[in-house]
Amino acid sequence: MLKSLLAVMLGGAVGCSLRWLISLRFNTLFPNLPPGTLLVNLVGGFIIGAALAYFIRNPHLDPMWKLLIVTGLCGGLTTFSTFSAEIVVLLQTGKYFWAMSSVMVHVIGSLLMTFAGFTVVNLLG
Repeated sequence: MLKSLLAVMLGGAVGCSLRWLISLRFNTLFPNLPPGTLLVNLVGGFIIGAALAYFIRNPHLDPMWKLLIVTGLCGGLTTFSTFSAEIVVLLQTGKYFWAMSSVMVHVIGSLLMTFAGFTVVNLLG
């Protein structure tokens, strides 16, 4: 159990540090649809899709790798709470178009990127 917890913690530390740095760098560029938040969610979607496909193809791998990458790294990198808070701010300031656009881009984009990651690994596989 301790080994599993450490794998999740290590991946999470890397993921949330990357999310924070990317948000600092990019979110001020376009506040109506913060690109840093979008970037981490799309990249995280791709990574999780690729990782899941890879782990399915390689069941002999130590499950700690899946915990480190999927649960830790991707869980720390991607963010539903920041995304939700940004949408609420847009709604509270009357920017309804941007709020709905952001919801669509994040949700559809993340699903497409997860599918793309899964597909790329299977094609290379």
